[in-house]
Amino acid sequence: MFTGTKIYSIVAEKCPRCHQGNLFVNKNPYQLRNWGEMHENCSHCELKYELEPGFFQGAMYVSYGLGVAQSVALLIFYWIIFEFDPLWFFIINTVALIIMAPILFRMARAIYLNLFVKYRKDLSNKE
Repeated sequence: MFTGTKIYSIVAEKCPRCHQGNLFVNKNPYQLRNWGEMHENCSHCELKYELEPGFFQGAMYVSYGLGVAQSVALLIFYWIIFEFDPLWFFIINTVALIIMAPILFRMARAIYLNLFVKYRKDLSNKE
């Protein structure tokens, strides 16, 4: 349904150029042995994922933004459901950020890569 969109590439963790190859070696972000290990190139279109040395350092800013968005959403949810207590919010937010860290890391890298690489339909159909 969303194939061919940046959202599909980010959520499915697929190559932003062809939407066929996987970005990460392991599909499970919670397998801590290699949770952040990426393929060097796309297995389908041969796109080199690290476009230049240190490319993914910029993904730290995206990750920071995702963490802030998660914290604000949790704050609003906590404020509506419970009577606001700063200490409990701090504890719950810290635990939530730790639990979501592998997913935020992967999503930040996928978003950052999608900012610089355009989808090409002609490469997605190549065998």
